[in-house]
Amino acid sequence: MQTLPEPDLDYMQKVLLEMLAIPSPTGFTDTIVRYVAERLEELEIPFELTRRGTIRATLRGRQSEYERFDRAVSVHLDTIGAMVREIKDNGRLGLAPVGCWSSRFAEGSRVSLFTDNGVIRGSVLPLLASGHAFNTAVDSMPVSWDHVELRLDAYCATRADCDTLGIAVGDFVAFDPLPEFSESGHISARHLDDKAGAAALLASLKAIRDQGLQPMIDCHPLFTITEEVGSGAAAALPWDVSEFVG
Repeated sequence: MQTLPEPDLDYMQKVLLEMLAIPSPTGFTDTIVRYVAERLEELEIPFELTRRGTIRATLRGRQSEYERFDRAVSVHLDTIGAMVREIKDNGRLGLAPVGCWSSRFAEGSRVSLFTDNGVIRGSVLPLLASGHAFNTAVDSMPVSWDHVELRLDAYCATRADCDTLGIAVGDFVAFDPLPEFSESGHISARHLDDKAGAAALLASLKAIRDQGLQPMIDCHPLFTITEEVGSGAAAALPWDVSEFVG
């Protein structure tokens, strides 16, 4: 029985950290797609991009095309995030979530706002953020995206200030991942869903290449980009895939 190769854990940690550093909320994934494509090129694994931007790679198996029943393994590169839905008169920004997630996990986050003029840093805070100003009212705020806002690290006190900075409704907002690798081996970060899976898949592909192994049947690693908004890998699956893990 063939022994499975051990993955290169240093490589897996390296690519995980590099992917976590690339903002990729759904709809803003071009950079991370290019990153993964470069890693596949380094491993000499052929791939193609679908019209939607999904990466469909192929590990050729030993069996002929008439005997094989292809397999596919899917991970996704997109993450939750937000976009600007409202520019307020006081220069603060209302947000709409990208993906399905609660605003309670957004409160207090540091973020990057991507505008046509560049990147602006800021913080997502409740509408009533200061206990000194609002006393116990800070504890009675409902949990919803209607009750948080983005305050920018820039002079932005009016709608006109936002216009000057090039801010527009629909601009993407990426939340800092804050990765932490503990001595116990635990990894904590935002967006491990599913960049940890993508790192594990890349490390597995590297192990196969390093050992010069060839699967019995064709295998298609898929890296999708719209999972967080409900669209998975179905549109990218080759027609002859009979088993799928995702």
